[in-house]
Amino acid sequence: MSAAADRWALAGTGPAKVLAAARARLQKGETGDRVRLAVDLDDRERTQVGRLLGVAWEASSKGVTLGNLRAGLAGLGDDLTAVLTRHGGAPHNLRAKKVADQAARAATNAAAYQALAAAGWPDPAVALAQHRRWLERAGADQITDRADALARLRQALPGDNGPLPQLADQLFGDTHCLDRDQPLGRLAARLLAAAAADPGEEASAAEQALTATAWRRAWAAVGVVCDEVSSTVLVLGLPLAGHAPAAILSTAAAGCGEPLWLTSRSLRGTWTVPAGVRTVRVCENPSIVEAAADDLGAACPPLVCVYGRPSSAAWALLESLASAGVRLLVSADRDTAGQRFSAEMLRLPGAQPWLPDADGVFEEARLPLLLADLRQASPANHLA
Repeated sequence: MSAAADRWALAGTGPAKVLAAARARLQKGETGDRVRLAVDLDDRERTQVGRLLGVAWEASSKGVTLGNLRAGLAGLGDDLTAVLTRHGGAPHNLRAKKVADQAARAATNAAAYQALAAAGWPDPAVALAQHRRWLERAGADQITDRADALARLRQALPGDNGPLPQLADQLFGDTHCLDRDQPLGRLAARLLAAAAADPGEEASAAEQALTATAWRRAWAAVGVVCDEVSSTVLVLGLPLAGHAPAAILSTAAAGCGEPLWLTSRSLRGTWTVPAGVRTVRVCENPSIVEAAADDLGAACPPLVCVYGRPSSAAWALLESLASAGVRLLVSADRDTAGQRFSAEMLRLPGAQPWLPDADGVFEEARLPLLLADLRQASPANHLA
C-alpha cells in the first residue's frame, strides 16, 4: 500500500473520474494496457491526473489508458487493483460473472427438463417445452420447483376419474393451482396435450391446450375430470344403450323425437351404440337439429350437433361412435373456423363429408338439402 497513491486518489475530481472509468472497464473484462478510459477532464482535473502521469502527459492531448495508470501507480509502489479495492471495493469482472451466471442457469434449466423426462413425460413433449422455454417463464428462482411439481403430477397419472381440484389438493395442498388460469395449470395442460398428440402435432396441440374443450380433453385423457356439466353435445334420434345416464336420457328423448343436450358427466359410465345404428349425421348448428325435430320428430335418423367447435363431450361421443364402426357424415359451416374443426372431425375413422356438393357457405343455406337427406334415410328405421 502506498500513501502517495492514496493521496493522489483523493486529490480531486480528476483522479476520481479516472479511477471510476478504470473500474468500469475492468468490470467489463477489458483489462489490456491499451484500453482507453472514457473520461472528460477540464484543465484543473487534467492537472490533478498529471501529478501521477507526468508533466509530458499533462501538456499533451493524449487520453488515459489502463497502461498509463498502471505505470503511474507502479511508480508510487502501488497497483491499480489494490488502489481501486481501497477506494470503493475490489473490481469484479462483471462479464465473467455474467458468463458464469448464464452457465449456472443453463445447467439448472437442463436439470429441470431432465427431471421432466425422468418422471415419464414423453421426450417430444419435453423437447417442445425446452424449445419454447416453458419452465423459464416461471422465473429463474422457480424453475426447479416448477419442474418438481410437474414430475410429481406425471407420477400421479393416470387418475381414477376424480375431479381436478381434488388431485391438486392431494399433490400440492392447493385446490386451484392446476386451474386453467394458474401458471402450473397452464403448463401442465400444454404438456399433457403435447404428450397425447400424434407425432409432429405436439406444437399445434399445445397451442390449443388452453381452450375450454382441449383443456377438458387433455385432463380426461389421463383420468381427471374437469367441469363435466358445462361440456355438452346435442343429439336427436340417437338412442344409446347401457346404464350410463346418457343412455337412459337419449333413449327416452329419441322415443319422443325431442332434441337432447348430453353432458360429459352423463356420458360417463357404460354405454354402447345399438346394433342398428350404422350411420350418424353430424352438423354444427342447433338450428339444423331444431328443424329436423320439427319436420321428422321421432322418425329422424341419428343426428349429432357439435354447436361450433366440438366440446369434450362431443369428442367423447363422436370418438366412441367411430370406434364402434359407425359411419359419421360430417357437415359444418364452410367459413375458416368451420373448415378447421370439420377437418378435425373428418380424421375420425370412417368419417365422410355430408352432402359436400351442396351449395352454401353456412349450413342454414343447405338446410333444405340436409332435411331432404334426413327424410330419405328415415324410412329405413334410422338406417342409412
